[in-house]
Amino acid sequence: MDTDPFAGTKAFLHDFFLADRAPERPGLILHEYRPAREGEVPTDPDPLRARVVAEEYSALHLRVRNGDDFVPMLNTNNGTSAMASAFGAGLQDVGGGHWAEALIRDLSEVDRLEKPPVTAGRVGEALKHTRVARELSSLPIRSLDTQSPLTVATQLLGVTPLFTAMYDQPRRVHALLDLITDFYLDVIAAQQAAAGDQWCPLYWPHLWAPPEVGCEVADDYLLTLSPAQWEEFSLPYLNRLAERFGGIFVHTCSLYREHLPSLRKVKKLRGVNCDLSMAAPIRQILDALPGVVFAPHVYMNKEITRPSQAAWLAEMLAAWRPGDRLCPNVLAVIYDSDLKGDRPTDWAACKRVWREAGWEL
Repeated sequence: MDTDPFAGTKAFLHDFFLADRAPERPGLILHEYRPAREGEVPTDPDPLRARVVAEEYSALHLRVRNGDDFVPMLNTNNGTSAMASAFGAGLQDVGGGHWAEALIRDLSEVDRLEKPPVTAGRVGEALKHTRVARELSSLPIRSLDTQSPLTVATQLLGVTPLFTAMYDQPRRVHALLDLITDFYLDVIAAQQAAAGDQWCPLYWPHLWAPPEVGCEVADDYLLTLSPAQWEEFSLPYLNRLAERFGGIFVHTCSLYREHLPSLRKVKKLRGVNCDLSMAAPIRQILDALPGVVFAPHVYMNKEITRPSQAAWLAEMLAAWRPGDRLCPNVLAVIYDSDLKGDRPTDWAACKRVWREAGWEL
């Protein structure tokens, strides 16, 4: 019988998220890769099967194992606009990614908007991808990118019209957010069923989590609303998702100190990810979120306040205290303001920082 080579890492991460007592060390994810050699990646005549085969190969072979807490997983991410596409929004191709084109021209259209089936748009494609991934591989299958209901509402209507309507037509804004959340409940349940026991509820960062963590949303507009507005127009919908799936992990581009009390009101908050380039001090975030996994990274263009990924990692580990559930995600590059571009991460320096902090790789 085959045994799972990552069973020990999964056991550690299960306790990292869910045990009453935090493990006695931080977590660590090193996003270190090596390029594929020509002819190294297997092929398949079916495009979707070929994509899954390539993803499995990348997860298992292109990743350099460092003794960190990385677990190979398969990606089903169909872009940040997948949910909007299911409602019928057009997509603009922007260098391999997609931006949603506004679907609702007047908020009164919300009264006639219907919940789409889970087979619609790029959501349906992601669910098909999930089924093929389960057929071809035994690796964990990551959630598709589920932007928060608030983010999807901005995609369907536009940011300025939606934010204005929070003051002028709050009833219709809530009706739109309720409808999007209803759709989310269907989508997450459908992907859970399609992935079966291979389900991983996270899509970013590349951190395996047990199904009990629930689901993940990316709520980047946390930064642009006042705490009171966010608590009115996003918090209730995150709480609906958390209650239905047993927990929630929240990504936001950054995290300011004034929003920490609001974030603590999220029910069954299992974890948080953000870019720490311009965020509140690490110790302030950890103290505000006891018992919650905090899995930050640092990259934000033009506002980098750390000279290297290794220096940032040293800062994170120096801030860690027993009882914290801190899991730094060290990225492959950091933005260099002098070069005005990315500078590769010095992996040897990062590993040296980890060992000097007292842990082995």
